[in-house]
Amino acid sequence: MSSKAVIIVSFGTANLDGLNFLEKFEEEVRSSLSEKYYVCKAFTSSAIANVLLNKYGKIVPRLEEVLFSLGNEGYKEVYIRPLHIIEGSEFLSVKNVIKEYNYSFSKINLGKPIMGKDEKTLIEGCNLIANSIEKNLEKNKSIVLVGHGSKTIDTESYDRLKDTFNKKGFKSVYMGTLEGKIRKEDILKKLLKDNIKEVLISPVLMLPGNHIKKDILGDKNSWKALFEENNIKVNYTSKSLIEYDEIRKFYIDKIKS
Repeated sequence: MSSKAVIIVSFGTANLDGLNFLEKFEEEVRSSLSEKYYVCKAFTSSAIANVLLNKYGKIVPRLEEVLFSLGNEGYKEVYIRPLHIIEGSEFLSVKNVIKEYNYSFSKINLGKPIMGKDEKTLIEGCNLIANSIEKNLEKNKSIVLVGHGSKTIDTESYDRLKDTFNKKGFKSVYMGTLEGKIRKEDILKKLLKDNIKEVLISPVLMLPGNHIKKDILGDKNSWKALFEENNIKVNYTSKSLIEYDEIRKFYIDKIKS
């Protein structure tokens, strides 16, 4: 039996399309590594895991459950690859869980969010995201980027992402979040003030799911619906970050290094 394990951890998704894509990525990671590594996924949200179980009969364990099982099965080294974009409250919850299980392993290695707080990681992450999704955007259009954000953590990393797009020639870029200080109503005020008549919405979310389908692009109470109600024409791309080849390659390279 292998003594090393890789855990792909995320908040989770209650959307089957999102889960299917996550499972494909898990298999992609597994295929890229030698048989010396056991590869699995975990969610940090109990609520999401319960929805999947009760609605679809799908079982995805929480991070605590995976670490407990790996410890009991005799694994010595655990490498945790978070699919978080910023160091928000969800990433901090991963850190807290790890503290409880440090004693179970000789080594636990936690990767950084794609836009981590240290300058090198932040620059690398912003460039990676911009380079990955710019092919679906047009520089002469007004772009609305929508991240997840955080209720409790300063999301200035998103400001740096906006600056990165500006430096790449996208002059009209608006950066908002589902949670935090710059919500859809705030972006609408800016669009109306700037007399913007047409926008292209691009999600900055890691996994496919209801945040993109409903909260951003849905027919009711969404970013798209709010803009259209105010006579702003909306174009959009619905791809999540993990659907871009460049993003998946980045993660796999980090896991293998």
